Amino acid sequence: MPTTEDAPTTQSAVRIPELIQEAMSVTRTIPGLARLQELNLVIRAELRHLIPRVQSQADQITHGTTAFYARERAIADAEDELSQGLSPSPLAAALAVAALGRCLRTLDQFAGGDQ
Repeated sequence: MPTTEDAPTTQSAVRIPELIQEAMSVTRTIPGLARLQELNLVIRAELRHLIPRVQSQADQITHGTTAFYARERAIADAEDELSQGLSPSPLAAALAVAALGRCLRTLDQFAGGDQ
């Protein structure tokens, strides 16, 4: 079975909006812990894929500008969320997945996924 990180970029770009939408809805209709764990892993892989792309953008933008700081902040937020584990509590896990989803949405927008 291929891992999430082995998925082609084109597949990844297609599924990111779906992942974001599902992540944003998990706190309203809390799915089972197995689905939350799956979302957690998939979103984390996407974040790890997007962080270097957005960092590359930030490195090319003039330091001190709003665009630079927005990207730096988005990267820091994503790295902070990636450093957190997933709770065995369904509600806490849903909140964590939603936070990962927000980071994914922001990085995807910077990477050009929402144009």
